[in-house]
Amino acid sequence: MSDLRNVLPHGKEGTNNVWDAMYTQRAIRYWQEKPVPRDLLKTVIEAGSKAPSGSNTQPWVFVVIDDEAQREKIGDALNAVYEGGPLKNMITEGQKSDDKSQRLMLKGAQSFFSKLAKAPAIIVPCLYKLSSPTPDPGSLEAGSSIYMAVQNVMLSARALGLGTVMTTAHVLINEALRETCDIPDDAYPAALIPIGYPDANFGPTTRKPVEEIIKYNFW
Repeated sequence: MSDLRNVLPHGKEGTNNVWDAMYTQRAIRYWQEKPVPRDLLKTVIEAGSKAPSGSNTQPWVFVVIDDEAQREKIGDALNAVYEGGPLKNMITEGQKSDDKSQRLMLKGAQSFFSKLAKAPAIIVPCLYKLSSPTPDPGSLEAGSSIYMAVQNVMLSARALGLGTVMTTAHVLINEALRETCDIPDDAYPAALIPIGYPDANFGPTTRKPVEEIIKYNFW
C-alpha cells in the first residue's frame, strides 16, 4: 500500500478514494477568499460524529465560526498573543533554518498566527458532558473521545477538497474564545481547526518509514 505515495494526485481537488485522502491530507494554512457553504460544513461535522467515543457517549459539540466579525475577534486575539510573546521570535529564527521543509512549515505557522481571520471558517471541537472513559477533560484518556472525531472531520474535509490544519491554539486564547462564542464553563475546547478551499496543494506528506515505527509482539 505504501506504493500509493508514488502515484497520488497533486492539486486542490477532492477525492472519493480513502487512501488518497489519508496519504495526501496535509496541513493547509492558506485559503482562497471563498466562503465554505454551510451544507459542506455540516457534512464534515456529521462525519466527525460518526467517530467512536467512550461508551458511545458522544461527548462533543462542534462550534463552527463562519461569521466574519466573529473570526476577526478570534484572529485578533491570537495575533495579539503572537505579537506579544516568544512565539514570533521563535518562528522568525526558525525560518532561517537550512531545512526547507522546516522553513515552509514555520512560514505557514506565521501566517496562521497572524492571519487566522482569513480562514473562511473555524471549527472548535469541544468536549461536553464527558463521562467515559473519564470525567476529567484534561486527561489523555479524554482525548480518545474527541480526537478520532477531529480526524474524521479533517479527512472528510480533504475528500471534499477543503483544507484544514489541526492546532491546539485554543489554549492560547481560551478566555477570548469562550467569550466570543459563548462557550459554557462545562464545555472544553479541544482544538482549533481553520477550514476553507485551499490556496495550496494537497499532496504526499513526509513521515517516518513504517519499518521504523512498527514492532511485532515485542518492542
